[in-house]
Amino acid sequence: MLALEKTVFQLTSNGPVFRGRLDALRDRFTTQHCVMLRNMLEAPVLEKIQRNIERAQWRSSAFTKGTDGFSGTEFTLDDPVTDNVIYLLLNNPGFLDVIRIITDCKQISEFSGRIYRMAAGSQHHLSWHSDMDEDRTVGFSMNLSTGVFRGGAFELRDRLTMKLLAQVNNTGFGDAFLFRISRDLQHRVTPMMEGVPKTACSGWFRATGENYVKKLIDQLNQFRKMPSSMSPVQ
Repeated sequence: MLALEKTVFQLTSNGPVFRGRLDALRDRFTTQHCVMLRNMLEAPVLEKIQRNIERAQWRSSAFTKGTDGFSGTEFTLDDPVTDNVIYLLLNNPGFLDVIRIITDCKQISEFSGRIYRMAAGSQHHLSWHSDMDEDRTVGFSMNLSTGVFRGGAFELRDRLTMKLLAQVNNTGFGDAFLFRISRDLQHRVTPMMEGVPKTACSGWFRATGENYVKKLIDQLNQFRKMPSSMSPVQ
């Protein structure tokens, strides 16, 4: 289990607000490869996202990867508007600076991920895997659930010795955690128990050299330049 951390900063609609120093979080990540971010998402922002999620649609998703035997199943949120709200929050330049300081991964340039839901039963699972792919450097998970779920714990282990390094039961509303991505580490999500489903945003801080906000602005500018003749026929 990770030690309980006090609230050091919160992510608001205007970016991070600091309530302490980041030194302890950085030291813990250096030694344990995983760190909790308590009350990371400001309550009004969390509540708005939760309301959007409850009105949205979900699709069934399955993942397989032959190199390390990884498999997983879940519901994935099918709501581009809510996805973009999350991506804009987590790609805020000030927030990315915070993540670079805590993880000492100065090459991080953007965040990408998804919002997913896991319910009790054998249909939803996420087996041991490393996430070594597509310039991923640091993993991230944030609890967006509206109730306290049981099971669905994150576990991190040494790939060679299989020694368990961390176990996170991330049931605090708006709480999040970071974990190191390395070929020497593997992680999984344990089976859910009956009751409240788990809803979370999960993804990766990546070293792509690209900027999500700039890409979004470029896409909007391209859309504005589209000739009116390409508009739908009335």
